[in-house]
Formats: sequence, C-alpha cells, structure tokens
Amino acid sequence: MRKPNFFIAGAPRCGTTALYTYLSQHPAIFMPEVKELNYFATDFPNVQKVTFRSEADYLRMFASAQEHHLALGEASPFYLYSRTAFENLFAFQPQAKIILSLRNPVDFVHSYHRLNLSLLREDQPDLLRAWELQAARKRGEAIPPSARHPELLMYGELGQYSRYVERLLAIFPRQQVKIILFDDLQADTRAVYEEILAFVGVPSDGRTVFPRVNASFENKSRLLAQIFHPPQPVYRAFMGVISLFGVRFTRLVSVVYNRLERLNTRTAQRQALPPEVRRRLQEHFAPDIQRLSTLIGRDLHMWLKEPPPHGKASTTS
Repeated sequence: MRKPNFFIAGAPRCGTTALYTYLSQHPAIFMPEVKELNYFATDFPNVQKVTFRSEADYLRMFASAQEHHLALGEASPFYLYSRTAFENLFAFQPQAKIILSLRNPVDFVHSYHRLNLSLLREDQPDLLRAWELQAARKRGEAIPPSARHPELLMYGELGQYSRYVERLLAIFPRQQVKIILFDDLQADTRAVYEEILAFVGVPSDGRTVFPRVNASFENKSRLLAQIFHPPQPVYRAFMGVISLFGVRFTRLVSVVYNRLERLNTRTAQRQALPPEVRRRLQEHFAPDIQRLSTLIGRDLHMWLKEPPPHGKASTTS
C-alpha cells in the first residue's frame, strides 16, 4: 500500500484548508476526503477525526489512490504544535515533504480565537479575556468543556512559530520543508500554488481560478453546535463506540459529520481588533517575529505595522 509523501502540517487559520482544497483537486494528487487526520500527533489524541488502531488503518485512508496520482498527501495543521508528530513522520517517511503556512501571529490569534468560539472550544467571547486566562488554563483551570486539549488554547505560545519551526528543522532537512506566508497566498494564490506543485513533484494543471475557502464563519444554531461539539467525555465516548466498527466506518461518519456541521454555519463578518489589543499582542510576539525572520530568511517587519483602516478582506483561511 502506498504511503503519503507530503504533509500540510500547519499552522491552523493560515490557509491550510485552502491549500488542501486546491491540491486535492489536482488530477495528479490524492488527498483523503477527511482533512486533519492527525495520526502522527500522538500527544493530541482528541483532535483525531478518525480512530486508527494501526499504521495499516492509517494507510487505508490512501487506498483509493491510483497510478496517475504522482503525489499523496494529507493536511493536519496541529502537527506543527505536536511534540511527537514530526519525529513520528520522519520514522514513517524520511523523504516526506513538509509544507507550512504561517501568518502574522496577531491575525492568527484573532482568527483562531474566533474559530475556537465557533467550535465551542472557547467560552470567552472577548479575546483579551481569553488571553489573560492562559496562565490559569495552563494550570488546568477554566478549561471550556468542549476544548480538545488545553495546550491548544495557549494563544501566546501557539503564535510563537519559531520554536515549532526549529523543532521541525531539527528533524527534517531544510530542502524537504516548504514554508509559505499567508500574505503571499493572499497576494498571488496562483504563484504559491505553482511553487507547491513543483515542491511535491507534480506538473502544473494550468489552474487559474482559486475560489474563497474557509472564510470566517459562525453557527446558525447554538443548540446544533452543542450537539456537534459536545463536552470531551461525551466526544471520547462517541469516538470509542464508532471506532468499534473499524476505520472505514469512522471515516464515513467523519465525512457525514463535517457536511452536516457545515450546514449549521454561515459566513461571518470579521471584526477588527481594537488598536490597544493589537498593540499588546504585537509587543508580545515582536521578539519571536524577529527570530522567525532570521530563521526563514524573510523580512517580516510588516507584521509589526498597523494594518490599513480598510484592509483587503481575507480570501483564504
């Protein structure tokens, strides 16, 4: 059975869903219908959408790949934050290509907080209040019932990308890692897309149209959202039951679940961050932005500037 050879490994809310969507539609690329398998993130078991009991179970997600598929891949943005994922990936496939998409950490935190609210993994509508709760949550306090892992609510740590990039580059050779910026993906989606095709070793399909993908959203019904995103004990029990029927059944449940969940969402207008909150977050992230800039060889000073009053709307997320 063929193994995947490339992985979109992070960060969340940085264009990973758009990349997954565009690449999975390429005729020479195969990607499973279920995004965010998170198989290699063994320290984050609660984010797995399919329960895998073995490597063979995982590889069944790629069983439909045909000879004309020159590249097989998957997208699991939480791999970036996992302490185990990249070591496990290297042991599984040493020649794997790793793709990261990174975004201004202030905008990432803003978008990721809104996502967590929609998924009921966050119960503090005010970003500043959620930010101030990080210390308590690290102690295991004030954790929302539906939060998958407390570590994934540490906004101030998750936006400090350099530590995660360094961990990746200590395992995989630099030539096997492609780091793109969300800014570039927005500015010239086609150019970034073509770069990634070359990186994973497939020819261009001549694509020129890149529809908006995974824009900010909100729930139509909070009651339905509570059904889709129950407290962790309920979620774990549910996953335990459906896993008894095997990986094919859990994959089907995940696909149906995702489609039903999308029916309960609608596009939401993104609200601008208050200037004082943006400045506070910029001060927090400034040292890491400078460190990341040196690490990846890109000038990231624009991440520390004030955004224009009526900036261009996000087209991918």
